[in-house]
Amino acid sequence: MERQRIPLYKIRRFGEKIGDTFAFVSENFKPLMKYLTYSMLPMSLLMGLAMNGYVNGIVGAMPNFASAAAGGSAAAGDFGLTGLLLSSAGMLLVTLLAYPLMQAVVYGLMRVYGERENRLKNLAWSELKPMFMHLLKRAFVQMAFVLGVLLVIGAIAFLLFYLTGIAMLFVVYIVLIVLMFPLLLMLPIYLFEDDATLLGALKKSMVWGFRTWGGIFAVVIVLVLLMYIVMSIVSLPWGIALVAKMVFGLEGGGANFVTSPAFSFITYLLSVLNAFVSFLCYAVPQIGLAYQYGHAAEKFDHVTVDTDIEQFETL
Repeated sequence: MERQRIPLYKIRRFGEKIGDTFAFVSENFKPLMKYLTYSMLPMSLLMGLAMNGYVNGIVGAMPNFASAAAGGSAAAGDFGLTGLLLSSAGMLLVTLLAYPLMQAVVYGLMRVYGERENRLKNLAWSELKPMFMHLLKRAFVQMAFVLGVLLVIGAIAFLLFYLTGIAMLFVVYIVLIVLMFPLLLMLPIYLFEDDATLLGALKKSMVWGFRTWGGIFAVVIVLVLLMYIVMSIVSLPWGIALVAKMVFGLEGGGANFVTSPAFSFITYLLSVLNAFVSFLCYAVPQIGLAYQYGHAAEKFDHVTVDTDIEQFETL
């Protein structure tokens, strides 16, 4: 017996949002894995290089810090410190590229799932590509807009800290936490509603977000915690390799082993696996947020009722 199609626009209780999230993943596991692998594996390979460079930068910079603390010259570890900074910039850049890519894949599949007669069964790239490219552009535009807003808020927070001290900075921090959860609705609004503008999506996310703040908080916290458990298990081997690299690299014991090409290659593969699983895991809360958006849209905009009226008038 074929499963019933999971509607996007539906008023849901908390358990239904979580249940439909995992039901969508279960029903469409193969196409999700297929297209997320195509998009996220290259990003994971780049992230692995940046992560390994970050670890090597820490190992290289530690003698620099030790020498400076002892009152000696800091020049010897400058290369390690430079590598640390470059690798940090690399990880940030890959993250900024990867997340809009992942979001375009996930929401593209969800939109095709709702519109296609066979849902995602035997979905070809040629069928997904137009939707993916459309959403990818909007995802990058939305990310740039949000980053700009956060930079402005950060500048205001710094100015308040400079003028009033730490107390006001704490207040700003609390306000940002409160605003963060409604802001999470902006992306699904902007990607599911083609006529939405950036400012319109921002306004709607604030209105709907505060009216469903508890629901957003619950869905995000539960899904992120579940994903962190999976990510922690997968990242454990890479963490062990990282500790070994730092301890033996700094103490000199087993230096031939931790600096060998074989160990570096193993560490790289583990970092790639860690990054890949992390990207896959973060796709799940995005699906949950989509159903949270569908809940809010149906509750406040009555999307399905309006659609039924339009179809009736057409008939």
